Amino acid sequence: MTRSLLGARSCAAVRATPVAAVCAMLSAPLWAGEARELAEVVVTATRTEERADAVASTITVEDARRIRQAMPVDETGLFADEPDIDVPRDRRRFGAGSINIRGIEDNRVLQMVDGVRLPDYYSGGGPSNISTATREAPEFSFLKRVEVLRGPASSLYGSDAIGGVVSYATRDPEDLMGGKSAGAEVGLEWNGIDDGFRQTAGVAGGTARLRGLFMYAHRTAHAMKNMGGDDSVSVARSTPNPQDAESNAYLGKLVFDVTPRQRLRLAFEHRDASSSTDMLRLSPALPRVPFADGTEDMERNRVSLDYEWRPGNGLLDRLTAAVYYQKSLSNTHTNQVRSRTSSGCSGTRGGPNTCNVALAFDFEQAQAGFNLQADKAFQTGSVGHRVIGGVDVVNTTSEEGRDVTTFNTTTGAVSKSLAGENFPLHDFPKGETRQVGVFVQDELRLLDGRFTLTPGLRYDHYSLGPENDPLYSNAAGQTAVSKRDGNLSPKLSALWQATEHVNLWAQYVFGYRAPNYREINGGFRNPVQGYGAAPNADLDPEKSRSFEVGVRYTGQTVQSSVAIFDNRYTDFIEQARLNCPSDPSCLAGLRGTYQYRNLSKVRIYGAEWRGSWQLAPAWRVDGAVAYAHGTNEQNDQPLNSVSPLRASAGLTWEPARADGPGAALRWRGARAVTRTDDTRITYFRPGGYGVVDLQAWWRFGKRATLTLAVNNLFDKKYWLWGDVRKTGVSATEAGVDFYTQPGRTVSAGVTVAF
Repeated sequence: MTRSLLGARSCAAVRATPVAAVCAMLSAPLWAGEARELAEVVVTATRTEERADAVASTITVEDARRIRQAMPVDETGLFADEPDIDVPRDRRRFGAGSINIRGIEDNRVLQMVDGVRLPDYYSGGGPSNISTATREAPEFSFLKRVEVLRGPASSLYGSDAIGGVVSYATRDPEDLMGGKSAGAEVGLEWNGIDDGFRQTAGVAGGTARLRGLFMYAHRTAHAMKNMGGDDSVSVARSTPNPQDAESNAYLGKLVFDVTPRQRLRLAFEHRDASSSTDMLRLSPALPRVPFADGTEDMERNRVSLDYEWRPGNGLLDRLTAAVYYQKSLSNTHTNQVRSRTSSGCSGTRGGPNTCNVALAFDFEQAQAGFNLQADKAFQTGSVGHRVIGGVDVVNTTSEEGRDVTTFNTTTGAVSKSLAGENFPLHDFPKGETRQVGVFVQDELRLLDGRFTLTPGLRYDHYSLGPENDPLYSNAAGQTAVSKRDGNLSPKLSALWQATEHVNLWAQYVFGYRAPNYREINGGFRNPVQGYGAAPNADLDPEKSRSFEVGVRYTGQTVQSSVAIFDNRYTDFIEQARLNCPSDPSCLAGLRGTYQYRNLSKVRIYGAEWRGSWQLAPAWRVDGAVAYAHGTNEQNDQPLNSVSPLRASAGLTWEPARADGPGAALRWRGARAVTRTDDTRITYFRPGGYGVVDLQAWWRFGKRATLTLAVNNLFDKKYWLWGDVRKTGVSATEAGVDFYTQPGRTVSAGVTVAF
């Protein structure tokens, strides 16, 4: 996978890393152009524009130029040089899944595109590996920036931001117009990591008051490469499963300046992706399945209208409002051949039969939302204020389903029953989740603006109501329940500008995540194997308390930061096996019952450093290190979602800020995995590694830019812990090279702007 190129940023590369911070004790001559770029503006940390080096939190920025130079094929590549971010891949079939920030992942990290939440991540688990719906990040060529906020952010964003926020911003007409009345862009990119070929095209134009944009991207690819050598059809196969993939994406925008102080923006975004996979690496948990293949199809559509008003004088400095609708659908189809199996086509029990089994899974979400926000700055005596307040409303409809058809070729029997379940069925009932959040915060500036104290508070109310769903009732054997609750999420942060270049900051933040549809109402029965899952209407929201301190140095040629954090999570929701039959939630007639419950107390603490030094006008060195230690305090076991110490570094040569010429030598590494919770399985523990990438870019004339990359320059064989633990790879599993990263690959891209 092509690695992200932090070194491709300007001297302000880590300018945008308001990461917690300790200063670098270096000084160097001033290059005025670089100094001006230090005033990077971010939005996610405070929900309004703020200088990145003046926020009391840890946030990083990836801009369009760096993304274009890095040529990532998925989120794993996009964040490869951020050592505190991990995006595990399902190497068997589905690829990159959910984003992990400092050991917290899945639906505990909020992801947004232009302020609209991406659909939930869903994984049903199981050895058949059929029921997964990834969040599918937006098309990278449409992005102008990505902001990542670390740690709980519920005081501004509510539920699902308990681990952090990833905010994607798509391009506007002005980004293609380049100061002209019209502009266009075309691009081609080939990536050797998955033999992927991308074509992009965009056009924008208009008048001073009305402007429009349309972009299109198409990509075809194959299986992600690794360094395995066994291409047999077996549990020991280590070469990739053959795969063909294709995606299409569209982005349209209209921007209308109603008056010089009022703006309307209408946006439409579409993305669809499909793949077909021959699953030649067999599952040891399904010994009667000698062959399987499948397809995945995903589609997401969003339409949004936002309004901004900046009155010259009056009660408010700025008022923004937005309405949106988004719908996503994921479908998975899997075909299995089951040989020497029972008459019921079991995947584990033996017999004289051969069966063809068709399995289907779908997951659909529709979101309709509205938000309103107002900002106002004013003075009371010697204290300056900037008050931000607003309301967020979102209504989400979720629906999941599984279906199975078995054809026993030995007896000729066709059935809609498998493993004691009758299909089609729903593992949770279709229903709505309604969330309303009201928030306010006040930035109080004291001591002539050198000290900023920011209290904030948000109240969220959520309610979950299921529909009458007979497909669910037949499967769960229990009636679906409703759930409603509310929560207050306070925050207090402080920032002290100790000198012109050094500031120190601290924040104490509360976070929360409401239980979702599956955790409250998820249920099924498998009478053949004697187990099932029961709903739980008594789940409480997950809570967190996070304390973080940092010190940041921002000079003309040196930027450096260090952050220390301690995050404590309570009422973590986990699926537990009940003590049956004494527990009243046990399902009658089954040996085992599982249920989501508030069980764990989790603590994650650690430290991070980032820095950049413009050692000469054309040369820059940068680096980052992240350490985290996680423990499930419920059982005093290590938290497997926390990665070992990781680091990145780069040397960049770039005579000018324009698109070339330039080159970067990048290094990334990690220590060996030593702490794992082996309660369920004894994990395969990857060793430490160090990997080098080489990247270069040139600009030809005024329009064309060429980018080249050699990834894993020295053909290093290594594993990422996220891939291993997400799949559950045991120490005794055959063919562990299946989970290795790609060896040496070459990528190239060209962009022409008109």
